[in-house]
Amino acid sequence: MNKSLSLLAMLAGSTFFTQQAHANTNDMRSFNPAISVIIDGLYYHDSADGEGMEILEEHDSALHSGGHAGHEHGAFGQGFNLRELELTMSGSIDSYFDAYVTLAVSDGEAEIEEAWFQTRSLPAGLTLKGGKFLSAIGYHNEKHLHSWDFTDQNLAYMSLFGDHGLSDAGVQLSWLAPSSTFLQIGAELLQGSDLEVFGNSLDGDEIVEEWIEEGFANPPGDADDLGLPERKGPLLSVAYMRIAPDLGTRQALQLGASIARHGSQQAFHEEGADAFISEGSANLYGLQAVYKRFSTGAYGKGSFAIQAEAFQVESDQTATYHTDPLEIGAPITLKQQAAYIQTTWGFAPRWSVGLRHAAAGINGELVEDGNKEEVSGSRQNSVALTWQATEFSKLRLQANRSSVATDTGREDFNQIMLQYNMSLGAHGAHTF
Repeated sequence: MNKSLSLLAMLAGSTFFTQQAHANTNDMRSFNPAISVIIDGLYYHDSADGEGMEILEEHDSALHSGGHAGHEHGAFGQGFNLRELELTMSGSIDSYFDAYVTLAVSDGEAEIEEAWFQTRSLPAGLTLKGGKFLSAIGYHNEKHLHSWDFTDQNLAYMSLFGDHGLSDAGVQLSWLAPSSTFLQIGAELLQGSDLEVFGNSLDGDEIVEEWIEEGFANPPGDADDLGLPERKGPLLSVAYMRIAPDLGTRQALQLGASIARHGSQQAFHEEGADAFISEGSANLYGLQAVYKRFSTGAYGKGSFAIQAEAFQVESDQTATYHTDPLEIGAPITLKQQAAYIQTTWGFAPRWSVGLRHAAAGINGELVEDGNKEEVSGSRQNSVALTWQATEFSKLRLQANRSSVATDTGREDFNQIMLQYNMSLGAHGAHTF
């Protein structure tokens, strides 16, 4: 048994014995969190010889965030996959704080998705959260995999935040206005040192190895030669606002905006026989709109939802290492947009259908010392049929049609996924 699984076993055992020790007491200090285990798996097939997910991850991007190991838990390939086991514990610590912990296990490796505390009774509508958590940078970003309306991550989010969205260690302060109209304003300060795309950091040793393998001129001797500054956090700051006018009891609308700044965006670029490393700050801007009409019949029949988000990322960088030594220090600007829109409809009790369109690399461009390189856009259309047997179990059949721009040309392919998602134990209500 590896260290990750041993850790989970110890946590589970500790929880069980502690609960038994306090079973007959109402002492507020007893350790009795709500515990749930969610099993997520699927059958997967694509028309790209099983390479569909890899093609999507390597789509053309102005950010060129290669050379980073990334986050590989939850990945899946052709055939049957146990994608993820999610263990969640949550509860009140005392009258001042709540706590929430989620561990995701895939391929025998455990990763802490979230582990945070949150205040319960700060004055003036304020709430403080600290630890590792899913950022409020976008509407979809705060949702865990088991509450997604589709089996996979939408292409827009994948292009900017990676497979699992933006989750990091830091603090969040939010304010809820004392008004009849829902108005929330918040700010986050996050470490920003281990992000997948936006705020990406390069693995210097991996870059040196790739540089040599590809045969680029003037290979660096080691990672120190790349000229990348040492990253010292916190590096990422986020601000957001959400407003929801009162539409009555049968429907709801939420509008939102967010802005983020990362102090050290790094990228590895290949342009034919040339290659270079660049580093600088990056800004991201986002807009979101979500409308929901709640069910008019039993078990979700008649429910309807539509949501859309759009993002733009901009980065000003300089070349820290180049195949042409004269280009070191050259100014580089990067920008691109990404967006998605999706809708779901409960057409019968326990049954729903969803449609989604997502695009990445929109209006993308990289300008190196006055020379512009345009980024080719990628897009994906999805349809999903979901049977929600109860609030604890669901089955979903989904089909994707993708057209992805890569370094070697455009790839068009289809994907089929049959997903199961089962929940054991406590299952709290999902957020809006």
